[in-house]
Amino acid sequence: MIGLDRPWVAFFLAALFAIIWSCRLFNFYSPLSEYLLERPSDQQAERVFLQQASSVEFPTPIDYRPIQELCTRTDFQPGLLFSCEGQHGGVGMVRNQILRCIRYAISGGGAIVVPSMALRNAKDLKDIETNNEVPLEYLFDREAFIGHLSKGCPQMKIYENTEEFPFYERRMGESLNLIGSQFEPDHPVKGLRHPREWRRFFDEWLNEQSVEIRSNTPVHVKIGQSFLEYPVRDDGVAFANEFGKILSFRNDTRVLAAKVLYELDQRFVLAMDPTKAINTGAYYGAHLRLEADAIWAWSPEEGWRFSRMEDQFEEQFQNLERTGLEVVYVASGNDTVVDIFANELSKRLAGNSGSQKNVTVVTKHDLLQGSDWKWLDSLTFDQQALVDFLMMFKASTFMGVAHSSFPWNVALRRHELSKYTKYANEGSDLLRDEYSVIMGMEADYPYVDPFVYGWIVQSSTQKKSKARRDLGLKILSVDMNREGKTTGWGWGGLERHTGLTVSLLAVVRHSISEHKQWLEEDEHSALIGGN
Repeated sequence: MIGLDRPWVAFFLAALFAIIWSCRLFNFYSPLSEYLLERPSDQQAERVFLQQASSVEFPTPIDYRPIQELCTRTDFQPGLLFSCEGQHGGVGMVRNQILRCIRYAISGGGAIVVPSMALRNAKDLKDIETNNEVPLEYLFDREAFIGHLSKGCPQMKIYENTEEFPFYERRMGESLNLIGSQFEPDHPVKGLRHPREWRRFFDEWLNEQSVEIRSNTPVHVKIGQSFLEYPVRDDGVAFANEFGKILSFRNDTRVLAAKVLYELDQRFVLAMDPTKAINTGAYYGAHLRLEADAIWAWSPEEGWRFSRMEDQFEEQFQNLERTGLEVVYVASGNDTVVDIFANELSKRLAGNSGSQKNVTVVTKHDLLQGSDWKWLDSLTFDQQALVDFLMMFKASTFMGVAHSSFPWNVALRRHELSKYTKYANEGSDLLRDEYSVIMGMEADYPYVDPFVYGWIVQSSTQKKSKARRDLGLKILSVDMNREGKTTGWGWGGLERHTGLTVSLLAVVRHSISEHKQWLEEDEHSALIGGN
């Protein structure tokens, strides 16, 4: 026995083992410990990757301070309860409506009931105004929402339902219905003129109805559906950047997206760092908006060029060739479209001797296996879209069309990381920076104003679009004369748009040079939604 014949050897090994574990316990780096102790298994490495990839809000964790500063300046009233019920639409519309409702509730100084939403008709994606009510966690992380709002605005009480509100059974009459913009019925299309006066208008409205708020006879106000009329930038850029983060996507979709990212990394040996917002040189993100509801909303017969499959594909192919990336992750709700895209790309590369030959097209369904695949397949259309949304955030390069809010939200969020902070693009597309592209220019679309939240220039000689009336997407349209000088700006409305999400950035003036479109921020320019 070594321990008996040579006691000094046993003592040495015991001491060495203790030193090695001390180094690991107190996080001291020890090459010897790395050599002698077993390295983490592949399974451990996967767990670390998944945890890191799913735990951080893009592009940075929430900073509560701007929200806290706003709530500190607000006088909250015991006995006042707001609710946001039946919010309908795609993820973007629902998200925006919830954020807007909460912002009004903060101004009013009341408590809030955890919001709910209407369930889209799975058999008809265009049908978003159903009577099927689902809770917040259908799309968002309920616990994270309550936690973020509680930390950001501790003065605001949050209730699971109206019955939990103190003395609710003694409330003053029936619930009051309110549309946030009704105090300024003639407000300009760009949003409320006097958002800081909203509390005064609200108090006067209550007084006109002889409503007095008391803690033991509470008042319940239901805030109805309206779109993007609140200029969130009036609260400051910092608030606008952080406020939207109180709504995180539901946790299981974040985990699934992390698993998709991990499988992508392993299969193609991309060596991605999951803690980075964007890994350069890894994979190309292509959003193909060619589902049935998109073709219905933006018909090729009405001049929507990029609703034609071949035109949308061509822009993606050209952009992919510029990047040199060999892995393409496609986000689409139509598997047939993805198959055609992959086949057309393969034929294009085979016939082009100057292009890269080994390009692989994948989707979330291709990358997940077993129980993870079944898990994904059990989700609805809008829930599955959340996985693509998160994957596109992290793509090395991203491209989408301008008539969908999904690409705009992704591109504008990613633009926060761009070195080009003062201008919208590099001059060749509606938006092009080092991370993202919104394909085409103004001339490539029949109307400019129905589908952009900020960075679109509209000629003053152009007719007001039919699509603005049909789709009603709230955008900032900057009117320009023939010489390219700014003559005014305004906002449109969104009634029927079924795109994925909302991210509203402030853009007030869009002056175009030969190569760049420059931006100047204004505190009244962007509507509620946050990033």
